[in-house]
Amino acid sequence: MADRARSHESIQLLAAAALCSLAVAACQSKAHLSFDPPLVCRVTGPVVESAFLIGDAGDPELPDRTAADPAELLDPVLVALARDVATSIDALGADRTAVVVLGDNVYPDGMPPTGDEDYGRAARILDAQIAAIGAARGFFTLGNHDWDQGKEHGWAHAKAQTDYLSSKGPNISLHPSNTCPGPEVVLFGEHLQFVFLDIWAAIYQIEFPTGPLDHCQPRAGEGRLLPLVDAALHDAGQRRAIMVAHPPLLTSGPHGGYFRWQEHIFPLRVFNRHLWIPLPIVGSIFPFARLYGVTNTDQMSPAYESYIDGGKALFSPGHPTLVASGHEHSLQVHVDPTGVFHAVSGAGSTSKVDYVRDMRSDLMSLAAPGYMRLDAYADSTLRLNVFSVDEQRQSSLVFSTCVP
Repeated sequence: MADRARSHESIQLLAAAALCSLAVAACQSKAHLSFDPPLVCRVTGPVVESAFLIGDAGDPELPDRTAADPAELLDPVLVALARDVATSIDALGADRTAVVVLGDNVYPDGMPPTGDEDYGRAARILDAQIAAIGAARGFFTLGNHDWDQGKEHGWAHAKAQTDYLSSKGPNISLHPSNTCPGPEVVLFGEHLQFVFLDIWAAIYQIEFPTGPLDHCQPRAGEGRLLPLVDAALHDAGQRRAIMVAHPPLLTSGPHGGYFRWQEHIFPLRVFNRHLWIPLPIVGSIFPFARLYGVTNTDQMSPAYESYIDGGKALFSPGHPTLVASGHEHSLQVHVDPTGVFHAVSGAGSTSKVDYVRDMRSDLMSLAAPGYMRLDAYADSTLRLNVFSVDEQRQSSLVFSTCVP
């Protein structure tokens, strides 16, 4: 009888905890768009270079293979991006217009090796993004899905994408190269220096030390990567250093531990957005497990925490100027205590747009499909512009700020 009473009490406590969690999550589910404080750019010349930032674009709407033009762009985000990139090329030239593709370029498992039945589908997904880039410079980096979530065969998927992109013309490249963690420096125009870092390559090299990344130097986990990142960020000369890595250091989305009540009641939607199967109380187990770092794709995991701590330890005012990332399926702009800006632009797939909440560091956060554009002016001033995309495939400027 006592055991039954204790069991009943445990169930009540679990239910109470779940309800409290739902109440907190409900308060966190509201999308936030703040224009305070707006940072006004006082420029003395025209825009001379533009870099578009788009992440998590690996699940685009694709035309039927039997369509009149099977390569036609249909996805709203890619259609709008292609239009805005073409406008920038007309104004500045192809060599002064870039698109930085911030990882998770092929959902859900990355690009399988040639011969696999899904290889053709993955190729079409990448081709759609390449078509949106057009004649501009296209800089790709890899995300956790491109590494098939870090499974042992994930390197083969990363290598397949690397090889495919290397065959697509001189304006398309992937960084860091050779499936290595990096860092790798890429100069763009006269004012920008991109510093690419692949966190999941580093995790893979640590977890599989005798695996195919043995050629990558320095080796992850030996304490030599961060000094190289530090040097790249501080040795940019007159250029503005932009750190590029798929996972963000600051986020007000689910990878930062913020979950809505829907994630507690309908937990299976994490695996398939159409699985509206209610699992109250039991469904809270997965969000709670994520809060305790069950997956290294969340900031609460030891590997991700180590990346955050190591990255922030390097930052000082102006170094880097900005961190560009994806991973969260939303549009966010943050400023950390050192004054470094963080652009989280992972809303490249309309079907995957997620939720955001308010956070002390954010200037804006919006759950909508879209991308960002970083403009460099002749006097080295930078402006970050955020665009959302509607169902009619039209882009709208929703936020703009000067980046000191």
